[in-house]
Amino acid sequence: MKKITFTLIALVGFNLIFAQNKSKEEVLELMANDTCECIQKKKIDPSDSMEQKQMALGLCLITSYNEHKSKSKYFSKQKTTDFEKIGEEVGMVMATICVDDFMSIFSSEELVGFIDDEDDMEGSRDVESNLSIEVELISMRNDAISYIETKDDFDKNHIFLITQEFEGYELLKKSNFGKSYKVTFKEEEYFDLSERQYIIKKVITKIEQL
Repeated sequence: MKKITFTLIALVGFNLIFAQNKSKEEVLELMANDTCECIQKKKIDPSDSMEQKQMALGLCLITSYNEHKSKSKYFSKQKTTDFEKIGEEVGMVMATICVDDFMSIFSSEELVGFIDDEDDMEGSRDVESNLSIEVELISMRNDAISYIETKDDFDKNHIFLITQEFEGYELLKKSNFGKSYKVTFKEEEYFDLSERQYIIKKVITKIEQL
């Protein structure tokens, strides 16, 4: 009897671990599928107001999020939930699953408004995502993803990933170690194997000598 009980407990524990083993992308796909099905079931009328459509879509998304968030460590560890960001990510996946159903609930005027708003938001994101800091260049590393090590005026270390060619990249050489620079960067999420979750990393977009 004890062996049977122990086996059941072990199986339950295994299932709980396995249930949290999905990646962020897999859970986003689950939410996208749910939202697509939800749109079909609710049969949202194109003549409804934009507020009514947004509320209906929001309820679909929130319901799916609450059902699936525990299946991924990425979502279950989030202290706060940014539904606007999740909505954008789920929307991108939906575009590959049920774009026709999604588009059909909006009028042509609303779709044009979406495109204009998206252009404005992209411009806004470009401005907001570019941050800058004055640092001293310490070292460089050429690994699978290259990066530079720096420190600020408070001796705090900063690592900047190099993922593409950028303005001022020719300044990154050993003869410039110890010199001061203004580094412009953006923050992006990368999966960290040691942490087993997505981590915000600094990606350099420009460097200028001071």
